[in-house]
Amino acid sequence: MARRRRIWIIIFGTVIFVPVALVLALSIYWKIEFFPSQIIDLHPISFQARTNTEFFYSVGDELKYADEINPAAKTLMRGKITDFLVSPDNKRIAVVANGQLLLADEGSPTVRQIARVDSIFRERKPIGEEFFRDDGLQWSRDGKYLFLIRDRYYDSKGSQLFSQDGELWRYEIETGNMDRFLKPFQAYTYFFGKDSGIYFSVPTSAGSLQLEYFDGSKVRDISTPDVKEIPMDKLATRGESLFFSFSIFDYERVVLPTKRVRLEEVREGGPQRLLIGTKSYISFKQGEGLKGPHYCSELFRSVFLPGDRYFLLNADYCGNYSGQLLIDTNGGKYMELPKDTRVYVTLNTETYPHYRVTAAGIEALPNPVE
Repeated sequence: MARRRRIWIIIFGTVIFVPVALVLALSIYWKIEFFPSQIIDLHPISFQARTNTEFFYSVGDELKYADEINPAAKTLMRGKITDFLVSPDNKRIAVVANGQLLLADEGSPTVRQIARVDSIFRERKPIGEEFFRDDGLQWSRDGKYLFLIRDRYYDSKGSQLFSQDGELWRYEIETGNMDRFLKPFQAYTYFFGKDSGIYFSVPTSAGSLQLEYFDGSKVRDISTPDVKEIPMDKLATRGESLFFSFSIFDYERVVLPTKRVRLEEVREGGPQRLLIGTKSYISFKQGEGLKGPHYCSELFRSVFLPGDRYFLLNADYCGNYSGQLLIDTNGGKYMELPKDTRVYVTLNTETYPHYRVTAAGIEALPNPVE
């Protein structure tokens, strides 16, 4: 009996000890092998950072409009913003939040609901259901209209970027009326001419892309399929003037390099520096994770505030800080911002006139002057 008891004690001890030892060993291994990236010599200070013009930003889920990032400023709306487009006059912003397309106005106490929206990238699409897309928004040049794409889910291979059921709709800001502008509209990107015309890119039967133009009554081809650049004098009208609002992806891809903003390693595996021009502002120590070496700095959604003096840098998931930093490029000082601070900047072909027209639409280009 005593022997059987000892056997059970040994078995029980083994069942308990082995998992605990394994967890402890894994914990020690994790601490040795994996460690977070960190900000080197982190010394933020508080300072006032006002701009000459007001701008849209959010702190957490609160959208605001002011000339500085101030958590106490008036809240225009609440919701998790997943997409946005600022109007050409910077007085209004269209946002996608909580499955809704909303319109906030700096001078209006209420937020307008334009439409329920959904994504073409859903894994399980409700076949046959009609919806407005949660991306592909564009403001008209005069800011009187907001354009959006209406679609219907169908059984497609992958996403339905070039949807067979696409329609282009127009929302009038003054009246709140929504009407269909063009059907069919088998495109996901489009831009405007100087009059009421609209350019858009559609696929051909051969799988190429063809730029087309709608003048308000009929559609016609512009140039040839897959052409890499279309001169302005080969567009639809003489002395053409184009308008298009660029995305936040274009801001990171083209605008930041133009302004000579970059994250650069001093040496392989060594510190990474944020450089603007020739000046270094802050450095990061490399971390190690499951996916290998990494840094906790990120240029996506890192933007200049109006006037280009203050730069918001994403520094999520650093070991000694997680959030956004606001850098004063004049003196080099920086301060911590409230967690999940976002600044909403939309450049267009008038504020950033460096682009080319191709069969696929408008492509932003670096500014060689800066």
